[in-house]
Order: sequence, then structure tokens, then C-alpha cells
Amino acid sequence: MPRGGPETSARFFPRWAEAMSPLFNLQGHRGARALHPENTLPSFEAALDVGVSSLETDMHLTRDGVVVLCHDPLLCNPPYSLLRPESASPSLSPPLVSRFTWAELRGYRADGNPDPRRFPDQNPDVTPLAALFAQQHGLHPYGIPTLEELLLFTAAYAGEPGAQVGKSAVQRQRARNVLFDLELKRVPFHPETINDGYDGTTPGLLEESVVETLRRAGVVARTTVRSFDHRCVRLLRRMEPGLTGAVLIAEMAPAAPAKLLESVDAQVYCPAYPFLDEAIVRQVQAAGARVLPWTVNQPEHWRRLLDWGVDGLTTDVPDRLARYLGEHGIAF
Repeated sequence: MPRGGPETSARFFPRWAEAMSPLFNLQGHRGARALHPENTLPSFEAALDVGVSSLETDMHLTRDGVVVLCHDPLLCNPPYSLLRPESASPSLSPPLVSRFTWAELRGYRADGNPDPRRFPDQNPDVTPLAALFAQQHGLHPYGIPTLEELLLFTAAYAGEPGAQVGKSAVQRQRARNVLFDLELKRVPFHPETINDGYDGTTPGLLEESVVETLRRAGVVARTTVRSFDHRCVRLLRRMEPGLTGAVLIAEMAPAAPAKLLESVDAQVYCPAYPFLDEAIVRQVQAAGARVLPWTVNQPEHWRRLLDWGVDGLTTDVPDRLARYLGEHGIAF
């Protein structure tokens, strides 16, 4: 993986070289969404193959309290297909994830491409470690994974199973250190999307289950929690101060981003990249926080954001961004 130093990156992006961490956060969005169907074991494997700094994924909660990884609250085609109708409840309408048990969700496959125009190269084939891991754990490689399965899968990549399917020593070492960036898919003022007792002032079952899973796996220190509902980020930081907190911003920037971060007790500012400018980057970093915009897939946008000195980028194309960073001497 690129290991350029400040003297190299300074030639291209002096602002980034002088102000930022020596390591850039190359974050794979939903794994590597442009390469394999999102939030699946093959997508995460592809991102780990690239050597990403962090894996970003989305979390919902089943009716029986299992944390699962999927973006939308509704199981709609694509990317989801129901291969075993007898195992699910087709009468559920709308088909909210929160209305299914984990056993029912196991009948679904997240193997579709909902946006073939944007991601024409997305590959539905099964990757080597995903196939081995699924066989060993009685899963389908394109089943909807749980948070616990992601953590186990990453550990398998870093260990003997990874070596068995040909992952290099460098790839496995990077997997041992990869960070997790977990988005709780809460919608402010619409608690019914998850429906677990959360009211914005006390944690719901989702928060409790996430913290319990991370503690059990021993990865709290490697995990950032993020949400558009900033209240749950604040609650998670109170529950487990070892977590890093991040605020997601979808539209216009707040008047005082640094004050927002302080009020939430968050350390990372994650805006949609069109709503970011250099002044905001400087303000957030002056307050001791990091800037990680999403979802950035084009070189012209990478260049501008690197010129401003962002701390990392969330991308659907981690393979391309890795090459770009390497060409410009930026370590990640």
C-alpha cells in the first residue's frame, strides 16, 4: 500500500501535508460498492483487498434484536431478492427490516445492483474468502450479514483463512488494523424505521446491541459510530467513551460546525462533499476534529478536497482512490 511521506505529498497537496495526520483515511463505502453488491461479504473483502483504512457500513435492527448490515429500511428489489419465500413473511407491508426476525432475513440475498448506470462494473460473483467463510459458518455469501459476522469475517481475513485463500501478508496485516465506521440508520423524528424504544434521550436496543457486540469483539477502540440522528451518537459516546463519534451532514453546513461537534461529543465531521468548503475544513480542524466527506468518486473532487486538507475520503471506488493516492505520495 502507498507509504509516501510528507515530503512527497507536499509536492502535490501542501495543505494536506502540513496540517493532517501522516496517514490518510481511505474509507470503503458499504465495503466497495462499485466492485460488488453493497454491504455484503464480497464487498467487504474487495475493500480489504485494496487495503482500505476503514470499512463503512449501515446498521438496522431485526425484530428479535439482531444488528444487520443494510442501507435501506425497506427490503426492496434490488439489491434484495427473496430466494426462499417459505422462510420469510411475504405479507409484511411495508417490508421494513425491523418487522422481520433474523431467521426470516436469512432468506434474502443482497446480490443485486440497484444503480447499474453508476456502477456498471459491479460484479455479483462470490469472492474467495466470502465463499470459504460462508461455508464454514452455514451462511450464504450474499446473505444480509450481521455486525458480528462482519467482525468475524475481518478477523478471518487477517488470520489463517485469509492466508488459505491467497491474501498476502501485507493485506492480512492491514486487515488486523482496519477501522470500522458504523452508521446507525436512524431517521430523526421517525423512530418507527427501527422501532426499538429509542426516543432520542435514552438508548434503544440498537445502541445497546451495537455496544455489546463491539465490546465482545474487542474492537471498541477501532470503531467510529455515525448517524444523521446526532442524538444517538451522543448517547453512544456516553455509553462507551472509547468509541469515536461522527456527525453526518446531508445538506447545507450548520452555522458553527465545531460547536455542533462539541454539543454531540463527536470527533469527526462527515458532510456530503458538495456542502463542504475550505473554511469549514479549517474551522473543524482548528477545534481538534477531523473532516471525512462522503461519497467522493471522481478525481477532480479528490484533488479539490485534498487541496483543502481533508483527513480522509469515503468512496465507492477504493481501488481507484488507492491508486490516485499512491500516484501522489499520500500514505493511508
